Amino acid sequence: MWLDNLDDLDSWEVSAQTRETSEQQKEKKDSYKKWLAWIQRTQKDEKKAKKDEDFLFLIISKILEDKKYDILLPFIVELLEIGTPSNFILWGLSLVYEPAVEIIRNNYSGKEWLILTNSNSPLPPGEESGVRDNKLTFDYQKTSELIEFSEENLDKILRNRINEWIEDIYKVVSNDPSTIISNRFLSLTSDKEKIKFINFLSSLLTFFFYDLNIVIQKNTAFNYSEFILWEIIKKVSRLELEEI
Repeated sequence: MWLDNLDDLDSWEVSAQTRETSEQQKEKKDSYKKWLAWIQRTQKDEKKAKKDEDFLFLIISKILEDKKYDILLPFIVELLEIGTPSNFILWGLSLVYEPAVEIIRNNYSGKEWLILTNSNSPLPPGEESGVRDNKLTFDYQKTSELIEFSEENLDKILRNRINEWIEDIYKVVSNDPSTIISNRFLSLTSDKEKIKFINFLSSLLTFFFYDLNIVIQKNTAFNYSEFILWEIIKKVSRLELEEI
């Protein structure tokens, strides 16, 4: 009699295989969707990285034409060699090279910023108010002689310029953040390469103040740079990034 049940057994096995195949197909379809989503996010990140690289190439090309900035080149090269995200280097240079400020504020802030040198440009409709917030205003008059940096006696204009510079990096990393770029930054700043980031920022602060006839001590510039970098790391760490 048990032989009579073989047909039923075959039907059950076929049915089981059909169900299993259906489940596998669903899993495959889900994996394909995830894969397509991964490709889209990766392409988006690559497109953003390409934009950053193009902007940085433009700025470095201009800087190379001015010997004034030669002293900064070794610090820039150090970061380029380890694959530092271009948007970080671009932002850093915006402290000492005004065209970089214009690129940062016109392309990473989510709305157009106005640079003081271009203040005659017409404003977009509805943005006539609050113009001072969207414009780099830096009219500090440097002294004829070298003076030593003092945080207690730091001119308000200089203090505001440094604060605006730091605020700009927050806008850069927060504006349509890239998962790949953000993770690369966090990875590089969590190991021995971190010192290269601090040295880069320190060189920029030293250059910025010396150009205004203000001498900042090396350890002071280093400590400020270490603090600024830590604040940036915290900001990037808190971003809500898409998983890849």
